[in-house]
Amino acid sequence: MNQFKKIGKGVKIFDSAKIIKPEVIEIGDFSEIDDFTFIYGGNGIKIGRYVHISRFVSVIGGGKLYLGDYTVLADGARILTGTDTYHGGHRMSTVLPKEQRNVKVSFVRIEKDAFIGTNSVVHPGVIIGKGAIIGSNSLVLKDVKPWTINVGNPCKVIGNRPKVKFEDI
Repeated sequence: MNQFKKIGKGVKIFDSAKIIKPEVIEIGDFSEIDDFTFIYGGNGIKIGRYVHISRFVSVIGGGKLYLGDYTVLADGARILTGTDTYHGGHRMSTVLPKEQRNVKVSFVRIEKDAFIGTNSVVHPGVIIGKGAIIGSNSLVLKDVKPWTINVGNPCKVIGNRPKVKFEDI
């Protein structure tokens, strides 16, 4: 695990997790990355403390990712830090030369205590606020306010979540 940019104490990365460009990835204390997860480091990833990245999660796109302390990416969640676009009449195949493509490389920021539900997809350029919940199978195309509960395709607010009552550990 010494190939990472930084790795905290008590970090657990399961054997079948696939991590590309670990040299640009920082992982905080007591975080866990489960089997069958795919993470591409892109332009840098910072994972906070006590973060759980569950089975079959993928992080792709080549941009930057920030996961605040205590966040969860549930089974099958997809985090896109970049994507091809059709804008300007460009093609969208990743095997084409760059001049035929219009790649949007960006970031995703998921703040402390947020939860991304099973099979949800978060698109580039999105900030998910502190403590926000994204329900299963949701499509997140724009910023999400702190301490809200959000579901759907596209994702929309359906309620508020109570703030965490425990002190940080």
